[in-house]
Amino acid sequence: MAFLNSITNFLGALVTPSISKPDMMWHVLILNVFGWIKDYGWSIVVFTVLLKLVLSPLDFFQRYKLHKNQRITERLKPTMEKIQKQYGGDKQAFQQKQMELNRKEGYSYFSSCLPMIVTMVVFITLWLSMQTVAQYMTLRDYTRLYDAYEAGRAAAVVQLDEKAGVDREKPLEEQTEDEKKKLRENLEVAVSFGGDIAYKLYYDGINDKFIEELCGEYELDKVDMSSVKERGKVQADFLWIDNIWAPDVPWGDKALLDWASFESAIDDYKTRGTNGLNKTEAACINKETYNNVMAKLLADKSHDRTNGYLILPILVVLLSLGSQLLSMFQQKRAGQVNNKGGMATSMKVMMFVMPVMMAIFAIQYASIFTLYMVTNSACTLFFNFFFTSIIRLWDKRKKSRNYGISTGSPRTISYKQSPIFHYVKGANPDAGKRLPKAEPISDLSSEAGGGSKKKSKGAKNQPSATIMRGGRPDPNDLMNVDLTKGSGKKRK
Repeated sequence: MAFLNSITNFLGALVTPSISKPDMMWHVLILNVFGWIKDYGWSIVVFTVLLKLVLSPLDFFQRYKLHKNQRITERLKPTMEKIQKQYGGDKQAFQQKQMELNRKEGYSYFSSCLPMIVTMVVFITLWLSMQTVAQYMTLRDYTRLYDAYEAGRAAAVVQLDEKAGVDREKPLEEQTEDEKKKLRENLEVAVSFGGDIAYKLYYDGINDKFIEELCGEYELDKVDMSSVKERGKVQADFLWIDNIWAPDVPWGDKALLDWASFESAIDDYKTRGTNGLNKTEAACINKETYNNVMAKLLADKSHDRTNGYLILPILVVLLSLGSQLLSMFQQKRAGQVNNKGGMATSMKVMMFVMPVMMAIFAIQYASIFTLYMVTNSACTLFFNFFFTSIIRLWDKRKKSRNYGISTGSPRTISYKQSPIFHYVKGANPDAGKRLPKAEPISDLSSEAGGGSKKKSKGAKNQPSATIMRGGRPDPNDLMNVDLTKGSGKKRK
């Protein structure tokens, strides 16, 4: 008996499909690198977060460029208003002048587009790759069920035929009616035995103890299930989702696929080609065999076949809408979009088109991709606020360091002393420059006291200070201190 069981298990293993695993970059990362996380839902979450961290320098670069453009726009606003009044209704000349001025000031029109292009490439390639992964895993899960089902069915039918004294290898025309009846009954029992194994494997996984108890229920000797290598549960659920390889929707009974849905779900693998099924695999994946393997799972009413409740699609729409609003607000502040015109209209259209597109993706394709979109959008919003806060803090510290003293013109006290520059950017075009061969300045206190031309002793061997006047008050006048003498005494 043990010998016959071994033979049937060997033959069953020969016909078990060995589906080729996808081997592209994203496939390997999802299926192999993150294979140590047993729950595929959480592996997608971890994968998305790490991928976002790798791409975060591009996000930071984009935020930095947007902020830099915003500062340039604010600084050039008065000049732009003058140019607009100057050119009046000539929009083409105004736009040309505006672009020339922006380019001169370092305004970047396209640098912030690079991260967007990279993001779109990653999005599209991941969408295609995750669809392939979902098709592969749907087919692979079925082949695991088929493997266990066929091993149990083949072993059971051998034992039942032996106990009934019938030979299944005998030509059908030579069988008596009683023998044919027993053969049909034994096959039905064996199919039921294999179906119970597939049912248990799908929801909980199987072990030797379960096989022993099941054999007792069917009054069978111990069945050798050594050909079934993977005995962990097949069901790939995640939180409220029963089947992560199907969409998170409450219609269509996506938790467990009937033959029509299964055939559609593995469409690419059925097509002849690189990942297409060979003849042996195709012979095992047909409607009759599929219905036998999945019979007890599909007939079970204790488990709800509703796969989800549209939670992920709703989150995708809300996060996408929030990202669009935030992006539009930041681009407007950076001066990249006007409130009126074609660009503003396009932004408003995209603000509604993108969430709708995301919703279509979410309700038509596998939940793993929808989960990726939700996690990616949440990370994008977080990094957006985080990077924006860092850039603003950096800009604030830089501004306080550069513009902490805001009087007008530069003033050099002595070549032997450290030069002190009082500077406001844009207030004086010659600010920060020393005058070559500057004339000595007469003693201000002497002039105020009656026109004396004498210099102080402390400044006898030192070059006199120079003042560059640029239309703003001299620091000497503001502080009422005669710095040219080097004494620091107040003028009378």
